[in-house]
Order: sequence, then C-alpha cells, then structure tokens
Amino acid sequence: MDSPYSPQPSALEPPTRRPLNKLAVMALVLGLVCVVPVIGVVLGAVALTQIDRRGERGKGLAVTGLVLSALSTLVAALLALGGLAAFTKGFSDGLAHGARGGDTLSSLRRGDCFNTPKDEVKGAVRNAATVPCARVHTGEVFGVFQMSGENSGFPGDDSVATVAGKRCGQLRHAYTLDTWAFPKDAGVSYFVPTSRSWNIHERQVICFYRKHSGPLTGSLRRDETTLDAHQLVYLKAANTLDDAKDDAPEAEYIEDDLKGYKQWAHDVTIALGQESRLLRHHDWPAAARPHVAALAKELDAARAHWAKAAGAKNAHAYYDHYKAGERLSGHDEAVKARAALGLATTDPTAGS
Repeated sequence: MDSPYSPQPSALEPPTRRPLNKLAVMALVLGLVCVVPVIGVVLGAVALTQIDRRGERGKGLAVTGLVLSALSTLVAALLALGGLAAFTKGFSDGLAHGARGGDTLSSLRRGDCFNTPKDEVKGAVRNAATVPCARVHTGEVFGVFQMSGENSGFPGDDSVATVAGKRCGQLRHAYTLDTWAFPKDAGVSYFVPTSRSWNIHERQVICFYRKHSGPLTGSLRRDETTLDAHQLVYLKAANTLDDAKDDAPEAEYIEDDLKGYKQWAHDVTIALGQESRLLRHHDWPAAARPHVAALAKELDAARAHWAKAAGAKNAHAYYDHYKAGERLSGHDEAVKARAALGLATTDPTAGS
C-alpha cells in the first residue's frame, strides 16, 4: 500500500546539508576586522553569484560581509579625503606665507609674524617659528638691519641697544604709515646681537612689534603693499607734521629752552606748509575732497600761529601762539577725511 506521506529522512541518518560558500566566510571575516575592505566587497559580491549558481549556503554571511566592507571602504575614503584637504590647506598656507621650517632668528624677514618658544621675547631667544599674521603670534617684524663695525670688537650691550632703539624707531614709520591704526597696547621691541654672536659675525638687529601683555592677532603693516594711492598720499602728508611735532625739546618748560622751542616751532611751521601743499595738490575722491580741503584750510591757519611762535620774543608770547596753533589741529576734519578714504578714524593718542 502506498503511503500518503512523502518519504522523510530517518531520524538515525543526518539530513543532507548544502555546502557553505568559502568566499562568503572570507567576506564576513574581512568585513568584521576592517582589513582591506575593498577586497571584502569583491569577495562578498562573488560569493553571492556562486551561491545562486551552485545552491550553496552562506548568503547571509556574504551580504553581511559585503555591507560591512562597503562601510569600511566609505569611512577610509572620507578619512583619506580629509587628510588630503588638511595637507593641501597646510601646504597652501605655507606657500602663501612663505613659511620656513626650523627658523632661526637670523632668518626672519620684514613682514614675518612669528612665535618664540613659550611666547617669550626676552632673554636669550634663538629660534622662532613663522606663522601667518592672521593667526595668534608673539611678534611682527617691521625692520631688519646689520650693525656696522665689521672689523671692530663688540661695542657693549648698552651701545647696541641704543643703536637698535634709534634705528628701529625710524624703520617703524615706513612699515606702519597709519599711526592711528596702531593699537595702544602694542610697542616696539628688538632682538640684538650679543658678544657671542658678534664674534661669529652675526650682527643682525631684528625690529618687531609686540603687545605689552598677550599675543598679537592680525598684521600691523600699513604701507605701499596694503594701502591704495589716495591713502598713501594722505598718510605721508599727515606724518610730515607728526614727525616734526615728535621732535619737541626735552625741556619741560618753555622758559628753560626758549631757543629750542622756537626752533621746534619753525620746523612745525615748515611741516604744516608741506602737509597743506600735499593735500591741496592731490586729486582726491569726491567723498574725501571737501574734508581734505577743509583740513588744509585749518592747517594754513595753524601755520600762521606756529610761525609767530617761532619768532616770539619771550616765553609768554610763545605760549600764546603755540596754544592758538594747537587749537587748530584739524582733528575733526581729519576724522572725516579718513573715514572717506577708508582709514582708521580713532586717534590712539587722543586724550592721553
């Protein structure tokens, strides 16, 4: 009698199992350990093809291995692109700034911004790392020069410091023409040769800006490389007068050096005339023209008083003309002219 049931394997005989695809196992292992993930993707894909064709087991293993390997490949690609981007940015920053690895002080050039070890600018400093001026930095070099005396002995620390201070003071004006853009808490410093460096013919003085406390951020450079033609003319005219006024006699009272004060008033009178001529003879933008003209007019009025101070017969007469000339400073018109020219409009010395 035929059984109505289909034959079943005997309980004593194990059922026949399909073979397990080896590539599926390998794909899973590579996917789990993230080793050469691209190969894991390839093995998973091949395993799926073989399983369908041969009727083997391991489809789940192949799919899992393929997915894990694909994810690992994607992560590796993103990391590689991120590293490349960082490298490219660092390389371009270096080219843009002219960064130099392993800088020594003697390699610093005008316009370099730098950091010294632990941001120290005092004592025996030998190395400095140049950085883009847009970043935080210890100092910004505005001048470099060699001390004279090629065949002479070391002149002494005081003598070197005196020469450095005077020359750096002169060089700063050519680098930062717009004195109004100079922060109050910044100052001039310099690295000078020592007796030891002098003896090996390293006699370079490096003039740089630094803050009295804390680091600098951004460049203080205001010269022909950063200013337009109108700004240059205006600042050179203004600095003519500022330079003259900076040379005031050391005597605190006019009575103590009337002759010196009269000579100073004479020099200021000449500077006022030079500034007025420079302002009048330049073709200014329309927005700045009326303010520059008003400034020149006030400078001419001030010039008349300074000229009388230069010819004063006594300290009292000198003081009266000096005060009258100072009141005609042209400050308000200067602020308006500067605003129209895109220059700094706050005088850091005002009220000091």
